[in-house]
Amino acid sequence: MPTQTERADPTYQLYVLECADGTLYTGVAIDVVERFIKHLLGLGAAYTRSHPPLRVLACRGYPSKGDALRAEYALKQLPRPHKLGFFKAHERLEDAALPTMKGRRRQ
Repeated sequence: MPTQTERADPTYQLYVLECADGTLYTGVAIDVVERFIKHLLGLGAAYTRSHPPLRVLACRGYPSKGDALRAEYALKQLPRPHKLGFFKAHERLEDAALPTMKGRRRQ
């Protein structure tokens, strides 16, 4: 079994969350599901503490953190109507088996 240092470098994921107020939040993480849960618990970004996330809309992998951060910056420069167009159809997750908060209220 490979050790931590023998494993391949992690893939960094650029992701977009839909928030309860209809806004979008963009971030970078190695594990999108784990990061989404942190956002739900109020342990994520300050933005998602005041704009609770409902679901992950899209994500795309990058080979390095720098590549993912550059893509995040480029995505944030786009007008809202074009943001999900940044992702290919298979990267949009409307029907994916990721956790969602649809129909639930955060306590």
